[in-house]
Amino acid sequence: MSKTSSLVLLWTLLALTGPSIQAQDAPDLVTDRPDQTESAVVLPVGAFQAELGVAFSRQEQAGISAGEVELPGTLLRYGFSDRIELRIAWPGVVGQESSGPGGREGRGGVADPELGLKASFFAAERGDGLNLALLIHTTLPVGDETLGSPRADPSLRLLGAYELRDRVGLGWNVGYEAGSFEDGGGERHTLGRFVYTGTLGFALAPVWGAFVELFGDLPASDPEPAAHCFDAGVTFLLTPRLQLDFAAGVGLNEAAQDWFASAGLSFRVPN
Repeated sequence: MSKTSSLVLLWTLLALTGPSIQAQDAPDLVTDRPDQTESAVVLPVGAFQAELGVAFSRQEQAGISAGEVELPGTLLRYGFSDRIELRIAWPGVVGQESSGPGGREGRGGVADPELGLKASFFAAERGDGLNLALLIHTTLPVGDETLGSPRADPSLRLLGAYELRDRVGLGWNVGYEAGSFEDGGGERHTLGRFVYTGTLGFALAPVWGAFVELFGDLPASDPEPAAHCFDAGVTFLLTPRLQLDFAAGVGLNEAAQDWFASAGLSFRVPN
């Protein structure tokens, strides 16, 4: 069985078996999608949460138009203890196409998955104050060579969240992400970038939520220019443990994507 088939089969089995577990009363559903800001909240002990979606993006630069789709973008989370959750993230199967004076090209394949954990080290009582956490991930170089990294690449983020007022919250991330590549001579190189996000979330109604966000990355050892983006989106709770979402955004400078959009669903079991 190919790597693509194996990963798709694993995702399908998890998605199908997860909802069969009975839901129980527990804290509100808090997801790390559809915005780019990872929440500072860890899952309850023993809870499993799946966050699934599809993402599209488009960019035109130097006379070349390039597009990308990721499906099924997957984040699996498990509440390991009061302060720690374990995580598996996978962008999914990635399809890319570009067109320009030289014609049209396309490629696709499996992206690298990531293993990680989120550790809460400051949690406000009742969730109405400041929350802080660390998010640590590393990629696994098992995806297609044309899309994945030749080695394991780490990332680290400091996550913050604060309730500004009733029904309005502020979330932010700052961190560092490494990326590796192999040059024409077969040598491997690793470059890093600083990342940032800031989002305002709004509880519009008992089942509706919305957000607006600024995010981007800046060069560390990677010489590529900084990229800055804006996005906004909505969430809708079908049930207390099942959420739908949609988000879209635009790049704010030439180095960023022209536009991007995503849609997905998230569910938690058993609590």
